[in-house]
Amino acid sequence: MYQNNGNIGVAVTNLKVSQDLGWIFREQPTQDFGIDAHIEIHSGLEATGKLIALQIKSGPSYFKEEKDENIIFRGDIRHLKYWKKHSLPVLIVLTDIQNHDCYWQQVTDDKVEIVSDKSWKIEIPKKNKLNEQAKYVLERIADNLTEYQRRFNSLVIAKAWMEAIDAGDDVILESDEWINKSSGKGSMTLKIISSQTMEEKVALDWPMVFFPMQDYKDVFNKVFPWADISIDEDFYEDYDRDQFMLDECPYDSEEGEYIFVEEWYEEWKDAQEEIRPYSNSAGEVDHYRLKFELNDLGITFLKLDRYLESQFFYTLSDNDVD
Repeated sequence: MYQNNGNIGVAVTNLKVSQDLGWIFREQPTQDFGIDAHIEIHSGLEATGKLIALQIKSGPSYFKEEKDENIIFRGDIRHLKYWKKHSLPVLIVLTDIQNHDCYWQQVTDDKVEIVSDKSWKIEIPKKNKLNEQAKYVLERIADNLTEYQRRFNSLVIAKAWMEAIDAGDDVILESDEWINKSSGKGSMTLKIISSQTMEEKVALDWPMVFFPMQDYKDVFNKVFPWADISIDEDFYEDYDRDQFMLDECPYDSEEGEYIFVEEWYEEWKDAQEEIRPYSNSAGEVDHYRLKFELNDLGITFLKLDRYLESQFFYTLSDNDVD
C-alpha cells in the first residue's frame, strides 16, 4: 500500500511539537527551499516570536546508518549552504513514522563533517528526541536572536501570505475570543482564497492562543502588523441586518416581526466599530471574520525581499574599498 512518508513525517512532527512541547507548528510553503516548517516557542500564555526552522525527513531509509547511538544523516552541499546562512537556527528532524519518534540535531559548523565537495554528514543522537525533555535546550537555541531579528523573521514567515494578497487572492482571518476570561483565550485561523479557483486553503491554524488582559481588536494589528485589517463585509451583511433590526427597527406585534427601515441602515453601519465581531455565542465568545490588505509595511517588505532575492544584488568587500 502506498504511503507518502514526507506528509506523514510532517504530521507526526506537528503532533510532537503541538502536544508534547505545547508550541506552535507552522508548515511552510513548498517554495521555501529546504525548510519544511517553523516552530514558535509558546510561553504558556502567549507566543514569544522565538522561532526555529525544521527540515523534516522520514522513512526507513534515513535510519539505516548508525554509529555509537547516533543516526548518520547525509546531505548535499547546496542545502547545507542554505541552512548555514538562514536567518533562523535550523534543525534536521528524522521522523520514525512507525514508532512516532522524532530525532533532531541543530545544523552548526562544529557538528557538520564535510565528506566531499558535494556532500556532508551530521550525527543525530538518539537521545535527542522531540519531546518535553528537549524544551529547555530548544528554548536556548531559539533564544539566540535579538528582538530586531525576531521581528524581521516574523515578516519573513508571513511573506507567503503577503504575496497571496499581492497576487489578488483573499486572505481571511477567522478568530474566536472568550471575552469573559482574563487569560485572553481564543483561536485564530488564517485562510487564503484563490482568486482563480475560489479554492480555500488553511495557511495557519492556532486552535488555542492566549493574549492576557488584551482586547483582540488591538491584538490583530500586533500579530499581523503588515496588514490593513477590516471586517469581511460580504460575510457580515446578514449578521449586520439582523443586529440592526434588533437595535433600531420597530417591532410589528400584529405580524410578529421587525420592520426593516432601509434608510436607517447605512447610517447605523457607519456608526459601528471598524473591527467588530459578527456574532456572539451566549455572551461568552465573540466571532470575527476579517479581511487583510497590504499596508505600507507589507508593501515595503515585499519590495525589500525582491531586492534581496535579486541576482544583481552586489556587496562590497574590503578589496573594493581604497
